[in-house]
This record gives sequence, C-alpha cells and structure tokens, in this order.
Amino acid sequence: MQNLSLAVLDGNLTRDPETKSIKSGKSVTTFTVAMNHEYGSKDGNKSVSFIQVETWDKLAENCATYLKKGSRVTVSGNLREDRWKDQEGKPHNRHKIVAQSVRFDSSRKDKEEEAA
Repeated sequence: MQNLSLAVLDGNLTRDPETKSIKSGKSVTTFTVAMNHEYGSKDGNKSVSFIQVETWDKLAENCATYLKKGSRVTVSGNLREDRWKDQEGKPHNRHKIVAQSVRFDSSRKDKEEEAA
C-alpha cells in the first residue's frame, strides 16, 4: 500500500526555471520556491523556507515558458526525497515537490508593470 505524500505550497520563484531533456525525450523543469513564515511573536521573527519543485512533460514546458524569477506560484504535488553520496562518500539528502499542478499567480511586481 502506498502512503500519501501530498504537499501544497505558495511562494515566489528564487530564480528563473531550468529545463532539461532526458534521454527518453521528456522535458523536466526545476525551480525553487521561497515561502515566508511569520511567527506570532511581537518581535517580528520571520523565516524563509526554500523548496525545490520538479515538473515534467507539458507542465514543465509551460513553467519554462511562463515563469521567471519572482513569479508567484501555488504548487501541489508529491513530496519526495533525493539521496546521494558526494565524491568523498558523505551522504546527502534533499526534499522536493514533484508537481502535479502549478498555478501561475501574478506577483505584485507584474501588476505594477501592467499598470505602468
């Protein structure tokens, strides 16, 4: 039985998306989303999470075409973990979202440019 690993995140791209084609001819586009967190304390403590997102096929092509650094997105997909060892044999891991859908939200900057 497969476990549920659904994740939804909302934030802004930290850089332009990167697209690659694999041997089978499929497209994969990756980008990182920054999510701001505010805590309920009076001193205004804030933190930011950076989550890598991976998209495939037509969704990957659309993300490569329409997204850019600063774009606001809402992503839903499956949580995955990449594991690897570096050249020295030290283990590493990174969590990412393999997107099933990406909603392209207009950012405040985009709205200001449209109004100008």
